[in-house]
Formats: sequence, structure tokens, C-alpha cells
Amino acid sequence: MNIYKSIIILLVAFITNSNVQAQGINFFEGTYKEALAEAQKRNVPLFIDYYADWCGPCKMMDKNVYVDEKLGAFFNENFVSVKVDVEEEINTQLVRENQIVSMPTLMFVDGSENALARVSGSLDIENLMQMGQTVTGDVRSFEEIYTEYQKNSDDLEIMEELLNKAPAFVTLQEGMNKKKWIVRVEKIFDDYIEQKIDKGDALVNKEDYVIIKKFHRPEGKDDEIMEYMIAHMDGYIKEVGPPAAFYVIQHNTEYLESLAKDGDKSYETALERIKGDMKPAYDVIESDADQYELQKANCDALYALYKEKNVDSYIALKNNYFELQGETISPMSLARAAQVMYAEAGNKVTKEQNEVAKDWIVKSLNTNDIPTIDRINIIALLGDVNKKLGDLDGAEKAYNQAYLESAQIDKAQMQKYVQMLLKRKLEMLKLE
Repeated sequence: MNIYKSIIILLVAFITNSNVQAQGINFFEGTYKEALAEAQKRNVPLFIDYYADWCGPCKMMDKNVYVDEKLGAFFNENFVSVKVDVEEEINTQLVRENQIVSMPTLMFVDGSENALARVSGSLDIENLMQMGQTVTGDVRSFEEIYTEYQKNSDDLEIMEELLNKAPAFVTLQEGMNKKKWIVRVEKIFDDYIEQKIDKGDALVNKEDYVIIKKFHRPEGKDDEIMEYMIAHMDGYIKEVGPPAAFYVIQHNTEYLESLAKDGDKSYETALERIKGDMKPAYDVIESDADQYELQKANCDALYALYKEKNVDSYIALKNNYFELQGETISPMSLARAAQVMYAEAGNKVTKEQNEVAKDWIVKSLNTNDIPTIDRINIIALLGDVNKKLGDLDGAEKAYNQAYLESAQIDKAQMQKYVQMLLKRKLEMLKLE
């Protein structure tokens, strides 16, 4: 053999082998049934990634997770892995039988196709490794940890382990069994938080912040966890960073807005906290705007709309709110101002008020920095406003644009529902 040809062959072999190692998880090239047969032959579980070509989180896992060398080594040794395209006709029955409604859905099944573990949504390297290790028995199962918890119900380490594993485990459960585990996990969370709060600043760390974000749904005034975080905000900013501050700000904004919408003037008193004990949280916001004045303008606008039923006053106050935001104005805040106005005032909106709303909407769409489903809703709203203004061509154009962009929705069931609504809007437009 020519020496140059030999060198080329060796180089190709080296590059090919290097690529295989760099690929991380080696996904089976073939159908689901063929992959299952291979798993049965090797006597290992089958790992299934239900995906779609248009699914953003699926692509993220391909790029950032499945390529990990350690993850690949573990999965390639212990599982047969296969990717299942939910939109291919050959997989229709499989997708239906397993009730796959969001992508990605990650599943482990045994040789008899019994589910061993399942989670809807993307995972990072650490969590996917942990999920795989639970299936192989290299780490304890959720039930095993829970049995230990029953014997040591005050052990914070066991409780923390359960709370970290709970979402993936509960997702796999069904019916009454799922409800039972949800109740149990909620009790563990409540007991865990209570013990930690009693220990002073024991909750002020990244790990517990993640747990709070997973399980806590803030409720109105004097929410215990929110008040704890406000009292320890300096510590949270040091240990967690700005996200902890924004978490508190989001809750406070929702609380203030609920008061204004209910016509409860006590929002004016609640606003004072922005200049008081909540100041460390609001100081994290990088803006020249006065956060107190900003929130007051927003709440005053909502009070005018919901309590006083004065749309013109609402528009004037909202425009003042946008001026206060200056260059930091959020595209979503413009669109939501219009959505809120229509949700409350409905058909009472005048032509002039419609024109203002359209201006807000058009400005909000001048950026692509909007979540897919929100952008589709805003474009559809633009169609509705154009229809109200008698611009039927503009309405049709907006509905069609929204329909095209709905292809980017990563949940198949949601995508079909949105497209059905948009088709209905287009059909109704033809009757005008």
C-alpha cells in the first residue's frame, strides 16, 4: 500500500474515533423497536429521548448535554439510547401510548417496556446522570430515601435529598398515587422550610434557593418565605446573586398589582416598602428610573382601569410609566398594557384607544427578544386590533404570521391548540 494512502487512512481512523469519543452518548441508529431489541439482547434498560426538530430545549441537550464524555461513558455502558422523532409517522402509536405531549420527554424502560423513570423537559448533565444512576441502582431510589425519611423525619439532609429528587419521581406517577406523593412532598417541603427558618440564616444558600423556587408559590401579604428572604436579602445577594432579588421583586409586583386591580388603595402603603426594607432587592435593578415611582405609576394605572373604569386615564398613566422606564422599557410591558386593557374594557374600547393599543403592540414587536408563545399571542392580538379598526388585510396578515411562528412551539399539544385558534380567527375574518 502507498505510504501516503496509509497515512490518510490512519488519520481518518483517528479523526473518526475522536469524534465518537467526543459525541458522549451514542444514540442507536435505527427504529425504536430495533433499539428495544438491542436493549433486550444486551439485557440493559432503554433510554428514550422523545424530541422534535423544532424543539429548542431538545437542540440544547444535543449541543450541551449529550456530548459530555463522562455522561456518555456511563450511558453507553449501562443503556441502549435512542432518539424518537414524535412527528414521524412510524412513531405515532408509540407517542400516543406513552402520552408524550411535551418535548423533550426523557424515559427509561425495561425490556418489557415498563417505565422505570420519566421526566418532561430538558435536564442538565448532573441531573440526567443522577436519573440514570437511579435507574441502574448506583444511587438510591426515591422510595428508598423516603423509607429512611420515615424513620428520621427531622433529618434535614434526607429531606433535602428527597426534595431534589421529587420532581423527576412525581412526574412518573399517575392518578391517585401521584396525588399521594404530591401531598407527601409538600409536607416535607413545609417541614424542611420551618426547621431551616428556625435555625436563623440556614436557608441563605444556593441549594435551598433552588428548592424554594421549585416548590414555593408565594401567596399575598406576609408570605413567610418571602418575608424571610426580604429580611436576609443582603445574604441572598451575596450567596445567590441578583436572581434572588428578582424573585422577591416579581412576587411584590404581583402582590401590588392584585391590590390595585381589586380597588384596594392599601397598595399605596405597600409601595413604601420599596424605599424601606425591600430597597436592597430593588437596588439590584440596573436602571436610572426610580423604582418606587415606576411601581406607583403602574399601580395607579391599574386602579384607574379596574376600579374607576377609566380607559383614558389608564392610557395616560401607562404612557407615564413607559416614559419613566426610558431606554430600559420592556417590549413585553408594552404588549401586556394592551392585553390588560382589552381584558378589562373589552368592546368598550374606542377607536382612538384602539390606535394607542396598536402603537404599543407594534413597538413591542420591534424586537425578537420575546418568548415564542408570548410573541405569537401579541401578533394575534395585533390581528384582533386591526380587525377592530376595520383593517381586514392587516388582520389577515397578522394571523397568518402568528400561524407561521406557531411552528416554533415546543409542545405538540399546545402547538395544535394555538393553530386551531388561529385558523378559527382566519375563518371568522372571511365572514366580515
